[in-house]
Amino acid sequence: MKKHIFITFLMAVLAIASSTAQDVQELLDNYFETIGQENLLKVKSLRAKGKAMQMGMEFPFEVINKRPDKLKTTVEVQGAQIVQVYDGNTAWAINPMSGSSEPMDVTGPEADALMENADMDGQLWNWEEKGHQLELEGTEDVDDTEMYVLKLTKKNGNIDYYYMDPESYLIPRMISKVIMQGSEMEVEVLMSNFQDASGYIMPFTTEQRMNGQTIVTIMFDEVSLDEDIDDAVFAK
Repeated sequence: MKKHIFITFLMAVLAIASSTAQDVQELLDNYFETIGQENLLKVKSLRAKGKAMQMGMEFPFEVINKRPDKLKTTVEVQGAQIVQVYDGNTAWAINPMSGSSEPMDVTGPEADALMENADMDGQLWNWEEKGHQLELEGTEDVDDTEMYVLKLTKKNGNIDYYYMDPESYLIPRMISKVIMQGSEMEVEVLMSNFQDASGYIMPFTTEQRMNGQTIVTIMFDEVSLDEDIDDAVFAK
């Protein structure tokens, strides 16, 4: 009798796990279809220009992304250019504001962030192959909308929570929990002004918050795809 009860319980647990996995995949399928992921997979490069707004000031910036896994961001601050690059293998940066105009190697969490951002497909695409874990946490009320919450535990231990709109299947909110210098930090990212960039839907406005306070707002003015970009652009 006890054995029968245990088997029944085990089957119920497996059924719940299978249903959850199915729900996650269904949500991902809807999300990728909505944003045009299949179109993005065909894109070889992306160049975006815009402005970052912080403490009442505006800073022009440019982002260059190229497959496979190359990224360069350039921000103009008070006539100087701050550059961050991931060349597909290593990360480096130039920051004249620190007193040096020489390129310096970047390591640790900052390098991890550059490497992740260099992935044009995003961390949710092929998450299993990337060594991550993904689960549906349930739903949460966000501005009077009951949103799905997907929890992505990355292979480095950092956690991202993706908030998916149940009607549009877009992701307008993400919370990242990262470990820096032994302490956990939480960054909230709000995405809006979704626009079509040649068949790929992306947010043209991104607001980053910490402790409820806006740290920076990033706005794209123009986005171009599939330019012929030389790898030398990413060389130190």
